[in-house]
Amino acid sequence: MNEEEQEIERLKEELATVRRLNRELLDQQEQQDSLEFAWTGNLGHWFWDFPANKVTFNPKKATALGYTKEELPDYVDFQFFTERLHPDDYERVMDEMRDHLAGKIPVWEVRYRIRTKDGSYKTYYDRGKVTQRSEDGSPLFLSGIVFDVSDYAEEKEELLRKNKEWELQSKRDVMTGLYNRSNILVKLGSLISKTSKNKLETLSMIVFDIDNLQKHNSLYGPLFGDELIKKAAVIIQEKLQEGHLAGTFEGGKFLLVLPGTNLREARDLAESIRLSFHGNDFTEPAEVTSSAGIAEFRPSETVSQFFNRADRLLYKVKQNGKNQVAID
Repeated sequence: MNEEEQEIERLKEELATVRRLNRELLDQQEQQDSLEFAWTGNLGHWFWDFPANKVTFNPKKATALGYTKEELPDYVDFQFFTERLHPDDYERVMDEMRDHLAGKIPVWEVRYRIRTKDGSYKTYYDRGKVTQRSEDGSPLFLSGIVFDVSDYAEEKEELLRKNKEWELQSKRDVMTGLYNRSNILVKLGSLISKTSKNKLETLSMIVFDIDNLQKHNSLYGPLFGDELIKKAAVIIQEKLQEGHLAGTFEGGKFLLVLPGTNLREARDLAESIRLSFHGNDFTEPAEVTSSAGIAEFRPSETVSQFFNRADRLLYKVKQNGKNQVAID
């Protein structure tokens, strides 16, 4: 093929490219006459001539990324945008596009993070489809619309964060920050189930109680009683090891759930908490002590049976002078 013939072929291909674009623009314009896209974040339509790998788009898609019209190349290909995808989004987005080009899914519809000129990221929602194919099914032309949903993504992330905080708060005792009664029992039930299925080697429990709390409330007032409960919670949190859980039960009683901890280790922990609590300085000249009952889970026990064993030990300590820990 001589140079003249090559030039003619090039012009034919360019003409075909222009015709495909014009055809798409005409169809799109007819649609827009009856439907105005005025949604928040709308960055306009894009058109991709697949054989020529040429993307025509509303400049807002690029200016939203911080680029001026003058900074855009005369010839924008598909890679101009895909090269700016967040690394964690790239494969997912490309897989979606490949599936659509192959006709496996009816539309291309993705949300992705895209790098701006200053290196930060925006979140785009992109939707489009192949509108023209060759006789053998190969894609010729795609069109779509893109939205900047960065504000929505940030708002959603903030709401999810707040929801997690609210969910956590709903599980916590307001005064101490420990799990409330219902949720520490839920945690206990879950760990018993894991232990019964041999997913945990062992499980122990401490039922810890502030001695004479009602008497302290009567002598020094309820605020002093609150001081004792808060201080006990702080000490418990400081002493717990990774994986241990603690919650309030009632009054000055606490439930400590200790997965992977045997009876001896649980006793040592309870004794450490008792001594630390007793050795504190408080705002009133009260003799402050505590007691604890400790049990290790036995196969086939229910939550109630396991708890009751530890609680009965606590009761025996109370009957025998308090300020002690007792194991089963």
